[in-house]
Amino acid sequence: MCIFCKIISGEIPSYKIWENDKFIAILDIFPNCKGQTLLIPKKHYESDLFNIHDKELYKDVILATDDVVQLLKAKLNVQRVGMIMEGMGVNHLHIKLYPMHGIEEDWKQNI
Repeated sequence: MCIFCKIISGEIPSYKIWENDKFIAILDIFPNCKGQTLLIPKKHYESDLFNIHDKELYKDVILATDDVVQLLKAKLNVQRVGMIMEGMGVNHLHIKLYPMHGIEEDWKQNI
């Protein structure tokens, strides 16, 4: 059983910030920024989403990601949240979300 499956089953503790029937969102234990979050499907899928070929899953991932991004924006007072799905480290599909603190003025200057 992979580490994310153990977290989902409750075998390993985590700091859950959001959940629905298909996904959980937890704070990353090795964050690069405040509020860095992992969105993880409760069902085990391989880590490369684009090898799965399930359009319903694609939709579910994006909708769940949007729910968590809106939560992070509201709670952390950020305007943007970065998203990475690199599929490395743990072979269980997951999305890394990075609240982008203090960059609002920098990126607005380039518009």
